[in-house]
Amino acid sequence: MITQIENALVERLQRGLGRLVNTVKSYGGELDDESLGTSRLPMCLVTFGGARIERMGTNLKRHQSTANFVIIVAVNSLRSNIAARQGGVDKREVGVNQLITAVRRLLDAQTLGQLVKPLKPTRVRTLFNNATFKGGAITAYAIEYDAVYDDLSPLEDGRYPEMTQDSQNPDYLFTHYHGELSPPEPMLERIGNNIYDPISGAKVPFEVETVDEK
Repeated sequence: MITQIENALVERLQRGLGRLVNTVKSYGGELDDESLGTSRLPMCLVTFGGARIERMGTNLKRHQSTANFVIIVAVNSLRSNIAARQGGVDKREVGVNQLITAVRRLLDAQTLGQLVKPLKPTRVRTLFNNATFKGGAITAYAIEYDAVYDDLSPLEDGRYPEMTQDSQNPDYLFTHYHGELSPPEPMLERIGNNIYDPISGAKVPFEVETVDEK
């Protein structure tokens, strides 16, 4: 689910930001590289920041995750710190304040195609303010979101995942990487019982066969 959410965030920002930025992608350590080139700026980077897991009501077996996602926006300080934050006269001088507004406009309350409950913005914080890199001065901010979703139903106690060849199934990685697997649960083929007549005291047995829907 984490990868699905991250990819959905990247896709929406790629489509929505247009030419406001040169780069939209998952974070790969770009801001840790002192030789970061300005040709990729302005840029928007998406990263997962951890999750809080809570039990759903009184159900001991169901949980809900609140995942933290961080959207990093960074611009090159071409002329001044003020221009880096507020934008310049030239169309190419996109300010970080403009990017913060644009990201929030695109993401606030979005469900990303029903992947999560409406995204909740939680904070905006400074990462760099006119910091010096080899490629020039860079200003960067982080916009944080909480993404809430219901976790998968857990395995029955003592069982392992079942084999699956469906690469979209969350349990596929156990098949792919040869983890221990449990045999499929036996199918319920029929239900039998008795109907009791309170007047005559008679018991009439009945049996219902289940239908295998394919």
